[in-house]
Amino acid sequence: MKRWIAGIILGTALASGGGIAAHAETAKVCAAPSALTRAGFPLPRLARSLEKKTPTTILVVNSATNVKKIAKPGAEKDATPRSFPSYIEETLRARYPDGGVVVTTHNQPRATAESILTDLPAALAQTKPALMIWQTGTYDTILGADTSAFSDAVNTGIGYAHQAGADVIVVSPQYSPRTAFAFDVAPYNIALRWAARSSGVPFFDRYSVMRFWENEGIFDFDSARPSPSLFEDVHRCIGRLLVGMIVDGVEMRTLGSR
Repeated sequence: MKRWIAGIILGTALASGGGIAAHAETAKVCAAPSALTRAGFPLPRLARSLEKKTPTTILVVNSATNVKKIAKPGAEKDATPRSFPSYIEETLRARYPDGGVVVTTHNQPRATAESILTDLPAALAQTKPALMIWQTGTYDTILGADTSAFSDAVNTGIGYAHQAGADVIVVSPQYSPRTAFAFDVAPYNIALRWAARSSGVPFFDRYSVMRFWENEGIFDFDSARPSPSLFEDVHRCIGRLLVGMIVDGVEMRTLGSR
């Protein structure tokens, strides 16, 4: 029997509504090792915002390319698959019904961590988030960026967010067995981990989580004919695990409390 490490499994416990509950019965189990899903550091700015019961904005910063719309049977128009920010918003609104949680996205396709810095202060000033979730490292890896410069850029971006009054969660690149042989993500994951630790912010190791799913047979990322729901299933799980990390960080009152 496979040992599916408890991690954080968030389904109907953090959501409400018959539609969500019905879907959870057939959804993939969003399991991951607890070492990859614990916050490790508190999220005090977000906690204060939620306690005030005033609108709370979460800003997701990424460098993803635009997702193509897919045709769904019976739909009048093509639909864009849901990505993890929408699941974060949905689940946190259920978890903190008085928090007025809104998740917004700042996307700069194919941007490195350093190039993100140019527009980041303006994005923070415009959205005024209590939490910034920063996915980075993908194009730094592809371009073979200097890891020291990459780490410095991440620390600078975290500093910008803190100065703007926002907590930060750093998210590593995705895992794909089709590209893992061509691009060495490990040095950038290590740089991200240490940048997050040195700045005292949580690190969500998405790469290792997804590789765990592949090894455990939870998802098949190497299939020639992937499931039509693979994108949404993966993003649903990423969203729920990130919510678990967020809740963990919000509930940490001191660094030594866990």
